[in-house]
Amino acid sequence: MLNFASLQPPLSITGLDDLPDAIVVIDQHGQPLLCNQQATQILAGYFPSLWQVDATSTHRVLDRYHSPLSAEQLPLQRIVAGATLNNEEFVLIQNDSSKKRWIALSGGPCTGSIKAAGILSIRDVTVFKQEETRLQRQAFLDELTGLANRNAFIARVNAGLAQAQPADSMALLFIDLDRFKDVNDNLGHQVGNELLSQLGERLQHQIQPETSLVARLGGDEFAVLMEHITSQDDAIAMAECLQAIIAQPFQLQQHEIYIDACIGIALGARHYGHAEDWLCDADTAMYQVKAIPDRHWFVFDSSLQVQQSQRLQAEMELRRALDNGELRLHYQPIVTISTQAIIGFEALVRWQHPDRGLLMPGEFIGTAEATGLIIPLGWWVLEEACRQMQVWTQAYPDTAHFTVSVNMSSKQFSQKNLVQRVSKTLAQTGFDPRRLKLEITEGVLIDHSESIIDVLEQLRAMGIRLAVDDFGTGYSSLSYLHRFPFDSLKIDRSFIDNADQDYEKLEILQSVVRLAWNLGLDVVAEGVETQRHYAQLKALRCESGQGYLFSKPLPPDAIEAILVKDLELDLPAD
Repeated sequence: MLNFASLQPPLSITGLDDLPDAIVVIDQHGQPLLCNQQATQILAGYFPSLWQVDATSTHRVLDRYHSPLSAEQLPLQRIVAGATLNNEEFVLIQNDSSKKRWIALSGGPCTGSIKAAGILSIRDVTVFKQEETRLQRQAFLDELTGLANRNAFIARVNAGLAQAQPADSMALLFIDLDRFKDVNDNLGHQVGNELLSQLGERLQHQIQPETSLVARLGGDEFAVLMEHITSQDDAIAMAECLQAIIAQPFQLQQHEIYIDACIGIALGARHYGHAEDWLCDADTAMYQVKAIPDRHWFVFDSSLQVQQSQRLQAEMELRRALDNGELRLHYQPIVTISTQAIIGFEALVRWQHPDRGLLMPGEFIGTAEATGLIIPLGWWVLEEACRQMQVWTQAYPDTAHFTVSVNMSSKQFSQKNLVQRVSKTLAQTGFDPRRLKLEITEGVLIDHSESIIDVLEQLRAMGIRLAVDDFGTGYSSLSYLHRFPFDSLKIDRSFIDNADQDYEKLEILQSVVRLAWNLGLDVVAEGVETQRHYAQLKALRCESGQGYLFSKPLPPDAIEAILVKDLELDLPAD
């Protein structure tokens, strides 16, 4: 075999040296007869391996899938045998090096020539293939964690579904992290990214790559595909294992961080035709975990499909209610305990359903929270309450000192423009910010922690009053209440019921009132329904209250009837 690198003009085709491709003419033994300069640069050392490979070869040629070629599959052998190659890709490698060169080869046999058996054109496409590999890696790999991304996961699941036999059992686990948003909000996105990266390593170490795949779907959502499981117990065992390693502390920039996770399990594969359907069922099972305290995993069953359908229907109807003006506000008077005089109202939302009649919040607020509709619903309540109060102020000047209390959800506090939105509402309605009281549950404080303080201070600087709603349901928050700029506490009704008979409950109630006094806060009691409740709160010197003893929540026209009666309420008999 002629050494290809030794070819020199006049055997070189000097007239073709300006071409980017290597041009080579070979004889019937695969030896080069003519070539251009590019051929000597691209194929030096590699050319013999295009014809034959033996034990002494220092170079090898592989197909595009990196598989070795048999003798009859080698490109020069095929051309001499009469085959035509059209831009076929091969990989050239050195036996003692990890370096490889990609080539695209076209060629065919020569006719009408005594010596020439074939001609071929070869282009070095190594740079192109490296870029293609990089793009493929980017398309199917999550750069932050090094795990498969959603595209890769969907492709793997669909492949598994296509190849699955009727007896095959597989499982898909959907993982959603709890409290991850708090990490980003309080410690910054860099720490959050480090946490996700470390978590990716932990998850990867728990699976068998041959039969499982773990992926980051996006944000703080992960998924695991388990192939060839023997029973549901295998999937549950994996879920418990993953939950345990997720719950272990993360050491991040001198912070010890704890998070938790909810894991939904959906078993397959004969029930599913597409990965997205399977993933949707696992996601549905995951959301069941969030509704069950102290539960970390849940297995999807067919009954959840009915529930999911009902939730979707409820979501569509609630969207329609927002668009069609089906929501209503009722107002419950808030009175001073000592005189029972009205000092304000709490605005409470109702839904005038076209088929089911007037719906209470418990029948739709859960749907609003789960779907994010609580945000537009919450803003509507604020705008309508301020508008209505301004109408009453103009019609009944004696109400100019009345306040209105409006609940704000945790999701509203997640919006960066909350302060600006409240300010715009007040400006549009002309309502005095000093008469607006925003009620926030203890859950909002826990969810947002540090990030909420600045927002509350901005609202208070506008003159808006701030209240902790349902105080007492999270009694542990007593220790940090002083950090937040509140004006009042609303004691949850569960602490008023039977307080005169339950000594421990009475002690807590007295402690809350004393705490409020020490912090300079007003106390409002909710759920005052009996003369006994009233007498107890009066003895504790609680400033104000609301409940059915004074009035149930009423529509605007009923409230106006009360205002016409000189703002006086007769105390009902017990």
